[in-house]
Parts: sequence; C-alpha cells; structure tokens
Amino acid sequence: FGSSHFVSGRPGPPQSANPRRARWTAAPRHSHAGEDGVPQLMSNNAEEQELEIEALTSIFEEGKEFIRISDTEFKLKLVPFPAGEEENHVTVTLHITYTPEYPECAPEWALEDVTLPDEKLNSLKSSVEETINSSLGMAMVYSLAEVCQDFLKENNVKELSMHEQMLQRMADSTPKDDGEGGEGDDDEDYDEDDDEDGPNPEDEWKGLADKPVVPEGERITLDAFTAWKVKFEQEMIEAGVLKRETNKAKTGKQWFVEKSKEEEGSPDKRGDAGKAKDGEDLVYNAALFNEMDDEDLDDLSAGED
Repeated sequence: FGSSHFVSGRPGPPQSANPRRARWTAAPRHSHAGEDGVPQLMSNNAEEQELEIEALTSIFEEGKEFIRISDTEFKLKLVPFPAGEEENHVTVTLHITYTPEYPECAPEWALEDVTLPDEKLNSLKSSVEETINSSLGMAMVYSLAEVCQDFLKENNVKELSMHEQMLQRMADSTPKDDGEGGEGDDDEDYDEDDDEDGPNPEDEWKGLADKPVVPEGERITLDAFTAWKVKFEQEMIEAGVLKRETNKAKTGKQWFVEKSKEEEGSPDKRGDAGKAKDGEDLVYNAALFNEMDDEDLDDLSAGED
C-alpha cells in the first residue's frame, strides 16, 4: 500500500484465497489533486503513515490484534490462524515505530512475545529483513505481518515440555528395525530375532572334544590350589594389599566349645559338663547358629559313614 499502489491499480488475490489481503487491496486510496485536477502521488510521509494505520485497523481488530501506542507506534499480535480454524501453538508480536522518512526508509521494528525456538526466530528475522529491503518506497507493514503469519503457519508446532523432549530424544536414539512388519510384529518376533542373531550353542562347543586334554600330572588339584592360595594371601598381606584379621568375631561353635571347656574345669560343674538338664548329652546344632560350613558338612558325612 504505498505510492506504487496508488498508480498501479493491481487487483489483489481473490478474497477466498486470503480475505485479509483482499481487504488490504480494497482499502480506500487517498491522493492529492494538482492544479489541473489530475491525481498526483502523495509526497507527505506523515499522510502515508496515517493512511496505512487506517487500513491496518480495518483488517486487524483494534485493542486485540492491533495495539496503538501512539500515532507513529503500534503493535500487531499475530498467530497462525486468527480465525480459529486450527489450534494456535505459536505467536509473535510485530512492534513497529514509524520514522519520519518512512516509507522511503525502513521503519524501526522488533519481534516480541515470540514462542519459537531461537533457530526459528533467526530464520523469521531474515525473512522480515528481506521483505523490508524489497518494499522500500511503499507501505510495507501488512506485508511484514503476512510474512510473519505464513512463517507461524509453517512452524505451528506445540512446544514440548522438558520431559517430553527427553522421551523424544530417547525414541530418536533407539535403533529402528528396517523390517516390513509393524511394531506389534516386532514385539512378537523379538525372542525369535534374538535367537537368530545370538550364537548357536552347537557352533560354540563344536570342536571342544577334539582339543588335547591336559596331562594328569599338570592338572590343578585341591591341595595345590590350597597351597597356592595360602602363599598368595601371605604375599598380599606382606605387600599391604590385604590385612590379616586379628579380631575376628567368634562363631557360635567356638563360643559353645569354649563355654563347655570352662564348665568342665569348674569344680561345681565337673562331671555335669556336656549334660543337659534332663540328663541328655549336649549336642551342638550348627543350624541354630546359621554356621553350616564345608568343615561341618565333612564331619556330618564322616559321621554317617
């Protein structure tokens, strides 16, 4: 809507394609008449600015979309779908301040209340700057608003919470199966796939019987291992890696045996040692003390023999 719009008389897009663009094109044009009565281009920038604001308020609802700050400063609150035909997830406010040289020079502008990621915002700013450079000499605010709204439509994506972003990153990092089956088929065939991809037990043990057997004289026996273990622990103790346990807690069996010896040595209870109150022999039950070890098992086995 500038000086070029006054003389070109170019029709705008059909109203069904963009109602607001059609209303902008159909906005009243003002012109001055010369001495000979022929309309001439307006040369007064202030009048052009006033005319542009009049056209903008006929398109954007004043007080809701169009916020007037002064005669030369205003804001346009923009969303992707102002008519509500779809849900709006993003928004931006175009803040315009006319300079005395506008529209011959660019107005002062800023994008406020932006709900776009930083990388998207930088792309939008670049689009606005390109539109300004190509529109110098004519009223351009509606063109800037249209660029912003088109960009919002292309990026009308709901902002994810931190938790949703984390889940999305986890889903993106999970390798996807290139098979033709759906998710349900993948779940059902999960075990089968694992079996197919895993090593075959027959292949793993194949040839083991053909390997040479270690000679009997070179095999490790229990006595050899025990002797090596004692020597190894002694070397570790001397090196300071291991510490010898000096105050090891007594086991229930040790406590029972020592108590029995003390009672045997006592003159009052000599002769009664090892006897229960009912005259039965005292029997140590390791299970009561939760002390069933290999030595006790060997004793029990010897007793059975």
